[in-house]
Amino acid sequence: MSIPNFLLLLVATAASSSFTGAHAGVACAPEEREALLAFKQGITGDPGDLLATWKSDEPDCCRWGGVQCSNLTGHVLELHLGDGALTGEISHSLLSLQHLEHLDLSLNNLQGPTGEIPEFLGSFKNLRYLDLFGMPFSGAVPPQLGNLSKLYHLDLSS
Repeated sequence: MSIPNFLLLLVATAASSSFTGAHAGVACAPEEREALLAFKQGITGDPGDLLATWKSDEPDCCRWGGVQCSNLTGHVLELHLGDGALTGEISHSLLSLQHLEHLDLSLNNLQGPTGEIPEFLGSFKNLRYLDLFGMPFSGAVPPQLGNLSKLYHLDLSS
């Protein structure tokens, strides 16, 4: 194998392993783990056991279902919680996930504190994907969502 081909293979391998669902890198940051546990406390119903692996005795939240982290930093980058029939409230604790790029809460029965889309969702500086399809929100879309300058996918449809 020539050196350029070897380097290409090395770069491709490193890139693909940085964001895999099967986490094998650095453990998640303690404050991000606590934020996810606080989010789980706001969930009053989880009929599909989507959050069953989210346990306080599991120190690495990167191994929890629906959570994807960077293998390099351990920061939570993605939450895939769509189509889980979750009920409850979307907790402000998610704001501790400062590196979050992908948030899928679609097809759940989650609400903000007032029944509207939570304004704090506009505070995720790195968010690229936000899916709230099928959520039971009422009221206007908060203007704070306009602060999501990196967003390329937004679904607020019912």
